[in-house]
Formats: sequence, structure tokens, C-alpha cells
Amino acid sequence: MKTAKCATHIKLKNVLLATDLSEASMHAARYAISLATQNGGKLYAAHVISLDAFVLAHPEAIDRILKEGTDYAECALDELLAPARRQKLPCEALVGVGDITNVLRGFVEKYEADLVVVGTSTRAGLGKVFLGSVAEEIIRDAPCPVLTVGANAAGMMAQDIESILCAIDFSQESLHASEYAFFPQEHKAHLVLLHVVEGSMDEPPSHAVQLLSQALRELISLQAELFYKPEIVVTGGPVAGRILELAAKRSGTSNCYGSSGSRGFCFASQPFCFDCPRGDLTLAVSGSYDRHGER
Repeated sequence: MKTAKCATHIKLKNVLLATDLSEASMHAARYAISLATQNGGKLYAAHVISLDAFVLAHPEAIDRILKEGTDYAECALDELLAPARRQKLPCEALVGVGDITNVLRGFVEKYEADLVVVGTSTRAGLGKVFLGSVAEEIIRDAPCPVLTVGANAAGMMAQDIESILCAIDFSQESLHASEYAFFPQEHKAHLVLLHVVEGSMDEPPSHAVQLLSQALRELISLQAELFYKPEIVVTGGPVAGRILELAAKRSGTSNCYGSSGSRGFCFASQPFCFDCPRGDLTLAVSGSYDRHGER
């Protein structure tokens, strides 16, 4: 069973907002601005024009349509970033053309983003773009954590988080995610560390509960200073279902989970993004991420 190696010290120097310029991305923009401001970082707002939009266009009209789309995107991003610029926050608009996932990954690597922020709503609109196969690819392959901001978080700032639920399966990915779970403690958020023993039983054997609870407490002991003692929960059953059940009982809850990619943990957690009744914010850390230097 793996354990974290050092106390948490998260610093977000570069925050990248991935936006399709829809209404759902507006509340994500406000949250991204607050995160960048809080950390004294720089904000990048990125929009990708997919070539799929030109499939039915006449070849001679593609250049003109592309220029019009680029001009519109640049104007919209400037408007989106206006509040940040009024706060004197360093920021930059990025417009790319091509495959959404590949272009966003290129932006993340080029500008050394420490976090990608994405707005989510329903299965329509942005949901089809960022919560379908594209989202799975971004979360699985992103070289940095991905934070999804749900509709319930409209108007919420980083300092408004009241509680955070961190699901840990002790994979390297979930241990990375746990580092970010302790981050909101700076604002005295209540933290719940959850481990679900996958299976049909609701209550795992007592010796298993004791062992897993001790492993979770060891994660807590590595943290330098915490305002509140985190709550530890060990239960059994379907992983995604148990996470959703606990999240539904919490108000103003953010959710953290590690996405192991090859083991498909991000797919088990996919209902998080669509259906979690109190899942205002969800942080995913992929298997390709290593905040200690190797991506």
C-alpha cells in the first residue's frame, strides 16, 4: 500500500481555463480567476476551434470562416478576461485550431499549467464537448490536474469551499489527488477522506476497516498544519455509488479523485460530473501527472 512522501505544498502559478464560450464556462471563469488571484498566479483562457465545424463548408470559404471564428473567439475571451485584468491579474487569451484534446494538451505543456479548469452543466452543450469522450481523454492524459466546475458552483470562489470529499484507493493517482484535497484547509474547509472497498457488502470486515483507517490517518499525519481534523470513512459497495451517496449528504462539497487511466477509475467516477447532486467541484488527477517534476 503506497503512502504520500511529504507534506502538501500546492502552488498554482499557471491556471488554464478551457472554455467553449458557453454560459456554463462563465462560472468556471470566475472560479479560475479566484484561484489564480489567491495564488498570485497567471490565468490563461483557452478556446479551441474544432475542424469538425468545417466539414460541410465550401473549400473556398474555409479560410474566411476560420478567420471569423478566430476573431470572434479572441473578442469573447478578451471580454471573459476583462474582470481579471481590472484586478491587475496577469492573463492571456489562447485560441487554437484542431483536435480539442491535442490542442489543449499543447497549451498545458507550452504554458506549464499547474491546473486546468473546465465548466460543466448538463449532457447538452458543453457536456457533449467536455463531458463525453473528450473529457475522458483530457482527464486521463492531462499532464496536470483537471478541475470541473459545476452549475451549483456559480458565484462560488475558492475561499467559499465548506467541505471536500476525497476518495482514495491508494493508487499513485489518488495519492496525488489527496495532496490537493488538503489544499482548501487553508480556508478551514471540512475534509472527508473516503475509501470504498469495492464489492456488494456495505460493511467490510472490522480488521480491514482498522487497517485502511490507519493508512488514511497516516496521510493526515504528513500534513504540517490543519485547521480541522479530517473525517475518515471506510465503507464497502460499488465505488461510484458510495462516493455519490456521501457527496449527496454534504453541502457545498468539492470532490477529489485520482484517475488511473489504464484501470479506468475515471470511468467509474464519470457519474460524478453528470449526476452528483452536491458535486460543485471535481478534481481529477491522471496517471500521467507527477507534480514533483516528471509528467
